[in-house]
Amino acid sequence: MVGPLTLADGAEGRIVLIGPRTASDGAMVVLMATDKSSVESLPFSEVLDRVSPSVIVNVLCAQERQFGDSGLPTLDVQ
Repeated sequence: MVGPLTLADGAEGRIVLIGPRTASDGAMVVLMATDKSSVESLPFSEVLDRVSPSVIVNVLCAQERQFGDSGLPTLDVQ
């Protein structure tokens, strides 16, 4: 699962959900590197201070719906 992500400083990237919220690499952020010739990926936990609380909630809920066992309905991914 991939979706757009805008950091507080205006940097745009992608959030990639690949596993449950309990996995340290369950949500990864992909950003353009500062040299603009490559991308960097880092765990979502490393950008929590650079995104709004609503983004954090949305990511955690999406992870739980897609990979969790709470009984929430799965996302309709197209």
